[in-house]
Amino acid sequence: MSEYEQFPSEGPEPAYDPTAGRGVRPPAVDRALTLIWVSIGLSLVASLLSFLYLDDLIDTALESAGGASEMSESIARTSAIGGVIFTLVIGVALMVLFAVFIGKGANWARIVYTVLAGLSLVFGLLGLLNPAGPVLLVLLSVIGLAVTAATLWFLWQKESSAWFTGR
Repeated sequence: MSEYEQFPSEGPEPAYDPTAGRGVRPPAVDRALTLIWVSIGLSLVASLLSFLYLDDLIDTALESAGGASEMSESIARTSAIGGVIFTLVIGVALMVLFAVFIGKGANWARIVYTVLAGLSLVFGLLGLLNPAGPVLLVLLSVIGLAVTAATLWFLWQKESSAWFTGR
């Protein structure tokens, strides 16, 4: 009898595998991940277009506010630039983070992504009730909402849920 058979707890430690018991990632999760990366790409394109259409966006914001003074134009410009940069840096960084952790099977990432995506859908749909800005940005918004809804649908399929919970 070898030493390991006599004292089995003294053998080498197995490597930690966070996906142990989950098996192969289901196709629905792969599709959701692909759609998250598509959303990231759409966000990058929308941010670039927002900079290109910055003056139009500012004019629209000032018109909806009911008047334009030099001070309000400066505030509108600063707000627009800040919003685009915030969306670009924070939004894209969070989406990349969620894509990585969802790909590893982290159920918490799926849940947090779902909450944030749900809020995005609600506010996005409310924004479409009174669309403002260039048609191309509104179209990108509609496409982004559809991609987000499809991502959630794939993330909550029966096979996806079983994989995330390790069943």
